[in-house]
Amino acid sequence: MMKTGIIGVGNMGFAIAKGLRKSHPHTDIAIMDTDNKKAEEVSKTIRGEKILSGDYKAFCEYADIIILAVKPQYLDNLFKDLAEFTGEKKIISIAAGKTIKYFEEKTGSTNIIRFMPNIAATVGESIVAVAYGEKSDQEFRQEAMVIAESIGKALPLAESQMSAFTGLSGSGIAYVFSFIHALALGGTEQGIPYNESLEIAIQTVNGATALLSSGMKKENPIELLTRVISAGGTTIAGVKALENGKLTSTVMEAVKKASARARELED
Repeated sequence: MMKTGIIGVGNMGFAIAKGLRKSHPHTDIAIMDTDNKKAEEVSKTIRGEKILSGDYKAFCEYADIIILAVKPQYLDNLFKDLAEFTGEKKIISIAAGKTIKYFEEKTGSTNIIRFMPNIAATVGESIVAVAYGEKSDQEFRQEAMVIAESIGKALPLAESQMSAFTGLSGSGIAYVFSFIHALALGGTEQGIPYNESLEIAIQTVNGATALLSSGMKKENPIELLTRVISAGGTTIAGVKALENGKLTSTVMEAVKKASARARELED
């Protein structure tokens, strides 16, 4: 794999660095962050190179692929100094709301790819949307998929669908946390202490996702749901309560609202 440079080692930048090192132990990785102490710690953890913050010339000379794991609001200032050295570089961004066109204009590069992971990247279990710039070359597209797969499962997606993906997965993992918490509260109300209820809820969700993912033929959730429900039983009573509370329409509305907000932020 080509030499990879990561600017920004917050949760996502660090996750990508760790995932790359684990999946491809012999790859060359450079780290840069405005917090030089953090950059030093991460570079030691992943056995990579640390390049002093602000030394963009040295960083771009080192890295064949640059991963921008920087918060969107800091990008304009970053490019004031970085853009001088990025014209021929392969660039991956994980910044929400910043389009491929934005990066082409700011960097002078035509080799731009966008990632949209979620926080599960920190444990190597994210689904990662990968949107290719129209002018990005085939070799870079293959390299980007390898990088994305180091933190989970990669899914090529049109850039026009990135906002919807944000509402479904980028933000959607929070909806799952909310549901698990609600399950645990339900167990607590029925007499099981919260910590135990939470453990039960987590394993229940793990079991459900394992069933959905198992086998050669992936089953639809409704198919599995009908296998769990028995006439006049406990599960149908619970499912009815969920629908009385408009679970389906509420979750759909959450995805819609988050997607709409992501579109508003597009630049």
